[in-house]
Amino acid sequence: MSRALTLLAGACLLISTAVGAADAGPAPLDHGQVADAVATISRLLRDHYPLPDISARYGKVLARGLKAGRYDGQAPCPLAKRLTEDLRAEHADLHLSVRCDATPGDGPGTEEVVAGPYHGIAAVTVDPDLPVTTIRSPGPWTANEAGFASAAAAMALAARSHYVIIDVRGNGGGNGEIGVFLATYFFPLGQERLLVRGVHRDPAREEQEWTYGYVPGRRLADAKLYILVDAHTGSAAEGFAFGLQRAGRATIVGQTTAGAGIAGHLEDLPGGLSLFLPTKLLRAPDGGEGWEGVGVRPDVATEPGREKATAYDLIRADWSTARENPDFALTTTLPPERRPPPDTTATPWDLGQATLPQAERCRHTEPDPDDAGIRLMTNVCPQPITLEQRRSTNPTTLRLDTLDSGQTLATRATPPGGWRIMAVCPAGYRSSVLVTVDNITAISNGAYECVRE
Repeated sequence: MSRALTLLAGACLLISTAVGAADAGPAPLDHGQVADAVATISRLLRDHYPLPDISARYGKVLARGLKAGRYDGQAPCPLAKRLTEDLRAEHADLHLSVRCDATPGDGPGTEEVVAGPYHGIAAVTVDPDLPVTTIRSPGPWTANEAGFASAAAAMALAARSHYVIIDVRGNGGGNGEIGVFLATYFFPLGQERLLVRGVHRDPAREEQEWTYGYVPGRRLADAKLYILVDAHTGSAAEGFAFGLQRAGRATIVGQTTAGAGIAGHLEDLPGGLSLFLPTKLLRAPDGGEGWEGVGVRPDVATEPGREKATAYDLIRADWSTARENPDFALTTTLPPERRPPPDTTATPWDLGQATLPQAERCRHTEPDPDDAGIRLMTNVCPQPITLEQRRSTNPTTLRLDTLDSGQTLATRATPPGGWRIMAVCPAGYRSSVLVTVDNITAISNGAYECVRE
């Protein structure tokens, strides 16, 4: 009978043999119990393992071991270990294992043990100098409320980044839904993508894993994504990297992954044992080979320990040229602590219009681009603002950007590229300096020079 807990796409990878040792050790199983366990394993593999030739080989190796007495006189845990070793020696499916310990889902406090204290996401780092957010996700991934909330919180912190690094080194997998959830953020709304196909023993029973139609928060459809992997990245974490690599949406950096590409679930066996039974072979969206037995090969191979540094090298090289692109756009959120205190006595920058109360000046405005009374007020409203720089091939383009504070920033593109504040100077004049993160405070305090257009 199948366990109630099903582990999907695939379940957390068991790199080491999944057995539990006991101090005193229970009594050995008798020959009848061992024979029943071996027969049950052979039947389950014959009926459900997605590769018929391999399942037949598994059955033969177990029959030979039973006939030779390899499994006689063994307590449950040593027996589970020996059965797993024999199966993997015939074909190294890293999911396939015989267990003797308590199954995830049994007993109190299991969710915390399975999920870990951080529910798959250990840390999120926002770089203060480059538009890069790094998400450390060692797993395991659990498709429960806490698991999805943790993933959504990480993506919220990355929402304004040009570059995102998702580090799944050492992530043995878990529930594939978390990988699909994270992947969805990197595609535009309404453009769902097929990431992987799941093939069962019955060819008519195919599963497809698509990105979701909805995820909370801002999507990063234009952000460049780097996924860090190593030899211990397995199962669902491999599927995450594989799907995004095949979609052309991520650059994979590191070493070839574990190669655990057949998902499954737990089945009870006689004698108090259990079997993690692989049943779903994951393949490419076009039906091509997946990563079972071969792993996900990185786009950029590195020595162990050099993955993040290499990703940063790629980002710096890209960043140095990205701003020369005519379509470049940089959005920077400036928190209140990086802005000057509100100046209630300052003359509003309103091109000669009547002075307005501070509260009125902080309201949202949507002026007509042809209106000479466009206002820019960065030093009177304490809310965070978002400054957006763009380059344009049209040097006369006037752009209106609504800031997070509700203000409207009016700027004009000037060659050789870049946006200059327009509304702080009288008609016919412009600011002599580009607006950047470094000088926004000085400019908002009036430290600029107006020069004739």
